[in-house]
Amino acid sequence: MGIRLLPALLVLLLLGSCGPKVVDVTDPQSGLAPSGFRTTVHHWPDGNSKSLRFLDIYDPWEPMNRNLYEVNATLDKYVMLPAANLYRIVLPAPVRTGVKNFYANLNELPTAFNSLLQGRFRKVAISFSRFLINSTFGLLGVRDLASRNKKLPRQNEDVGQTLGYWGLGPGPYFVMPIMGPSNVRDAVGFGGDILVLYVEVEMLYQAAGVEDGTPLDMTDLVLRGLNIRANTAFSYHSTGSPFEYEMVRFIYTKKRELDIQR
Repeated sequence: MGIRLLPALLVLLLLGSCGPKVVDVTDPQSGLAPSGFRTTVHHWPDGNSKSLRFLDIYDPWEPMNRNLYEVNATLDKYVMLPAANLYRIVLPAPVRTGVKNFYANLNELPTAFNSLLQGRFRKVAISFSRFLINSTFGLLGVRDLASRNKKLPRQNEDVGQTLGYWGLGPGPYFVMPIMGPSNVRDAVGFGGDILVLYVEVEMLYQAAGVEDGTPLDMTDLVLRGLNIRANTAFSYHSTGSPFEYEMVRFIYTKKRELDIQR
């Protein structure tokens, strides 16, 4: 029987010797056993090997970013997630879907604007057509009728993508307070998104004859935040990996590269 197990043991040894190695280093300042997400310190592959160079993300502010990541995780656990769960309990699923569609419809105009700045006129036509259809027949966007037409898939463009399309590099990786993973270019772009959104909302207020939109602004801000969190599947410290920070950083960076290219 031992002879039969010998080939299997050799295969396991060979497999264990392949791929990047993770080196466990016990923290000398901690005499306690790891608990929960906190685990023994690990070394992320540093990318010196050519085969691992794709893992490199420019993150010169990593200590600060890691602290912000933990601050965001705490805020999410004790503020955003409970609020989103209450939102799900209070509002029935059809109402939440209507809210989600309404805000997605409002985003069609900023998407069309950014597509225009990028010279992507087909996307401009699609987004503007979707806005017209859903704003009229879809009851101000509460119903997403435009998506029933396969020729009108929802587009997503923002100021950060527009800056990237114009050739502006991402700059250092940056974890934004509350908002999460980003980079310098996208953080600037987020400010541009807020400005575009402000102009759009003011135009809607004027069209509706609203003179003082302050109370509506607060309601809009709360609903937008709840809608985003309730429809975001990711939860901090839920991956079970000691490399969650690196994973999020890598996935976000590569996703944004693909967003700009498409």
